[in-house]
Amino acid sequence: MELLRITAMLMIVVYHIYVHCINGQLTDTNSIQQMGNDWFCHPWFSKRLCILAVIAPLGPVANTIFILISGYFMAEKESIDLTTISKKLLLQLGFAATALGLASIYAYHNITEFPIKLIQFSAFNGMSWYVGYYFIVIVIAKVYLNRFLKSLEQRNYVMFMMALFALIQFSWSTRVISNLGGGLDTVCTGVFLYSLGGYVKKYNPFDSLRLWAVLAIIIITNFIVIGNFYINTAGNILAYNSNSGDMFVQSIPGYGNNQIVTVVLGIAVFELFRRFRVHSSKAVNFIGASTFMIYLLHDNGFFYKIWNTQDWITLLYEDVFQFCGVYLLWAFGTFATGLLCYAMFVVASKALNYCKPFIVKSAE
Repeated sequence: MELLRITAMLMIVVYHIYVHCINGQLTDTNSIQQMGNDWFCHPWFSKRLCILAVIAPLGPVANTIFILISGYFMAEKESIDLTTISKKLLLQLGFAATALGLASIYAYHNITEFPIKLIQFSAFNGMSWYVGYYFIVIVIAKVYLNRFLKSLEQRNYVMFMMALFALIQFSWSTRVISNLGGGLDTVCTGVFLYSLGGYVKKYNPFDSLRLWAVLAIIIITNFIVIGNFYINTAGNILAYNSNSGDMFVQSIPGYGNNQIVTVVLGIAVFELFRRFRVHSSKAVNFIGASTFMIYLLHDNGFFYKIWNTQDWITLLYEDVFQFCGVYLLWAFGTFATGLLCYAMFVVASKALNYCKPFIVKSAE
């Protein structure tokens, strides 16, 4: 599961580079004119853009995986310690906000090669929406959901999950839920995924599913994603008036956290990794524990500006393999930066714990 956490976090980094930089360079006409990278601004289907189409669902898929993991380990617990979880989230959030604030001050005085986005220390209260999403699901699990799931027989457990899944898939019911409260449809998605994680741990429903079938589901779903991109592009071509003089802009379909493609891919990848049998590794466990800090550190304008120094569209047009290589270098570099920040956080936490008795004694 730690390997799965690491993979899911890499998926999120890859997704954020795409959604906050590459997609903007592809679709923003001002960006296209400034960078002179209108290579794909023609009314035809480009096979190279299929790479971006496959990347487009990765962020929501990774969010799905993280909630599934939480349910897998926590749904059967008698009690969830919200104090410990809150402390962990708040301390890492504070450390990340401080690190970004200090990095902004340094960048202001030392970086002149490209525009930078400065992050204020007050970003503590505005970072990474996913933190609130995750915490709400865990609070619901603590207050009610775990006890409710434990009281259900298998048949009723399945009925509860299927009903919840249907509610977040049907467009009208999803709209009603969303109108009851902003983001409530996402919360319902999280409750479903958390419950499913617990169900998988308790009943192992995919045990009879062969490995090749799991892989086939992942492959077929990605073909559907590419097909969705093809239909989207075909619709744009039909709607385009070449006599208007306007620029034709390619677009990649996006995916929400409750969409069927996102849910199916997330469950399939989760099940794929669940079948791995590997020995425990302290290094892997440490990297897995760092994923929350990596999430906090990179999902902001400071990193978006850095990623945007690369002309992604020209690179994709000229050399697909080089594009993939550079993309992975940026993703792993961002991941490594977050990992280093987490290591600093761990050292700072241990130093503070070591000094705490002396501080308390001095205060007394």
